[in-house]
Amino acid sequence: MSLQQVSAHVHVETAHLGSNNSIIVGADGVALVDTPHKPTDAIAWRAVVDGFGRTRFVVNTDHHPDHTIGNFWMGGEVVSHRGTRERLLNEAPDHDYLARLFDRIDPEAVPLLAGYRVRVPEVVFSDRLDLHLGDVHLELTFQPGHTANSLIAYLPEDGVVFTGDIVCEAGLPSFQDSRLWDWFDAIEKVSSYDFDVLVPGHGEVAGRAVLDRYREWGREVVGQVAAAIGRGADSEQAAAEIRFADNIHVDTEDYVGYPDDLIEMFQRRSVARIYDDLVERPDLASR
Repeated sequence: MSLQQVSAHVHVETAHLGSNNSIIVGADGVALVDTPHKPTDAIAWRAVVDGFGRTRFVVNTDHHPDHTIGNFWMGGEVVSHRGTRERLLNEAPDHDYLARLFDRIDPEAVPLLAGYRVRVPEVVFSDRLDLHLGDVHLELTFQPGHTANSLIAYLPEDGVVFTGDIVCEAGLPSFQDSRLWDWFDAIEKVSSYDFDVLVPGHGEVAGRAVLDRYREWGREVVGQVAAAIGRGADSEQAAAEIRFADNIHVDTEDYVGYPDDLIEMFQRRSVARIYDDLVERPDLASR
């Protein structure tokens, strides 16, 4: 682990496979933002978290497994946008998918699947919700972007914004659950916050400059898809030809990443999603 304190009340772990995991320590308990992807990381993370006090809330910034699998091993109430609860109730990865995935990324966790269940949020909201921890409070705001049910969490007392995969410092995540207009709008929404520290969905803790860099990465792949449309390529052709760097799911020096076929599926679905949105809204090519 490489837990770092980024403000008076916030500690962040950026070395897990999957989402960044944050601890917010208030006078009246602890709130977490996202949970570890690997069960063995989640079990170790629970021990770390308990050292800071009683967990009252676990916030999921979206429904994807790398943000929510660890819910099962955490204390407190799980909080999310209502769309995240619906997706976890109806579309969570099944046992066979998880067994195959864990066999690669977390072999020690395969036996744990016998007792695992998807833990869905107990507290949901539609537009905005405030969570109070005594001397600090966390403002949760619905903001579709990376998914239709993404949220932004903001700790005004420390000037820290938690974006989930709306912004990633490590690189572009999948676009398969995005709509392109929401993707760009969400970056603008993050920019409107008064913050000193940005905790991204993946990658290192950053400042405001990461927003421009992330936007440009998106514009680059959107431009490639727009060019494919311009030369008459159909969606399947574009999805077969266009790739963007995946620094989210691949192997690193610290951990084993996803199987190649899953990474390829994410790429193809992402390009197809961008293609369809550009056909619907060609103006987005110059966003």
